Amino acid sequence: MPRVRLMAKKKQKTQKSEQARAPSPRAKKPLVLPRVSKKANLRIKELDGLDAFTVDGVLTREECKLFVDAATAAGWQWQGSGGAAAGEAFRDNERVQSDDPDFAAAFWRASGLQELFQELDLTVDGMTACGLNPNIRLYRYSKGQRFGKHVDGSYELGQGRRTVYTLLVYLSGGESLKGGETAFFKGERKSRLAFAVHPEPGMALLHAHGDRCLEHEGAPVAAGVKYVLRSDVVFQDS
Repeated sequence: MPRVRLMAKKKQKTQKSEQARAPSPRAKKPLVLPRVSKKANLRIKELDGLDAFTVDGVLTREECKLFVDAATAAGWQWQGSGGAAAGEAFRDNERVQSDDPDFAAAFWRASGLQELFQELDLTVDGMTACGLNPNIRLYRYSKGQRFGKHVDGSYELGQGRRTVYTLLVYLSGGESLKGGETAFFKGERKSRLAFAVHPEPGMALLHAHGDRCLEHEGAPVAAGVKYVLRSDVVFQDS
């Protein structure tokens, strides 16, 4: 696989390991995350002009359903925000969250992402990819729900590790989902649409965050239900 132009060398601002100002809701019942089958030979599709790319086939359709079923069994909880009045991006969705280092390590290996990042040979501030953030989040967006324009922060995880890329794995999509695109914006006022990714089951979207993060949004769902698995790719000194 050829080396690709993905990450500028500008040092990112980082935040501490807290994922939000307010505590995030935890599952009402333990979230039992499924293991996934081994994937290999994944290929990327770069998003034109963006520090972002998609990867097909990270999960099978059957595995996508297992994650949705696991989150449903644990109990979805609504996650909102204060919106513009509170200086926050508008957010309206449901989620389940779990801190699961064992799952994160197993998913990194089995999904094919570990092999993919090794082949990409990405270096960021002298660091290389070493795994996933153990903070695993599953999101559900029903009709009318959305996540307004925002940027994703980079988080220090200790021992010289920090998150560099947002990982979104779509668990639903295709023709059964209308709307729900992940849309990136450019321009002085962040009003020019640069690219929009329509969810496809099992497809991953990875984009740089921190200082290199473009403003983006989760567009409103017009029909169907959008399910997403969220984590982050962690880098450390190579």
